[in-house]
Amino acid sequence: MDINLRQVRNTEFDAVYGILHENATWLLSRDILQWPLDWLESISPVIKTSIDAGLFYAVEIDNEVAAVCEIKTAPEILWGNNQTEALYIHKLAIRRKYSDYGLGRNILDLIKSKAKQKNINFLRLDCVAHNDKLREYYESCGFNLEGIVDAGEVNLALYELYIQR
Repeated sequence: MDINLRQVRNTEFDAVYGILHENATWLLSRDILQWPLDWLESISPVIKTSIDAGLFYAVEIDNEVAAVCEIKTAPEILWGNNQTEALYIHKLAIRRKYSDYGLGRNILDLIKSKAKQKNINFLRLDCVAHNDKLREYYESCGFNLEGIVDAGEVNLALYELYIQR
């Protein structure tokens, strides 16, 4: 399967939000409080701003957006004093109908390549600390747990991947 990661166009908010909403609904159906629907709705203007800023990326299969993620370079407060340059991955979401395609690993590999092109040695991401399956998945992809932080209503697990050159 030939996939590529491309910036989301300003006109694709509905596709991005639809994939995020689909994933949030699926997570809730499995009693996983990763992205509460009211939270997702409340940050829709932030998502739009992020799309307009060129921070959201998409993967297409058969001319359909199959997955999305947000990639930032600015240091994040959750990481405290660790301000090493990194790409920060957020809101990685795959349409359920493509969930068995292995897209998650492919997308992470594409982001690794993007980091290498920018001479960035680390990928970072976070997820709710109680989502054991997702944490196991990230660890199986080579991410190391760097800590658990209190983010108010939830604890977040912080993960980092060193990119071999």
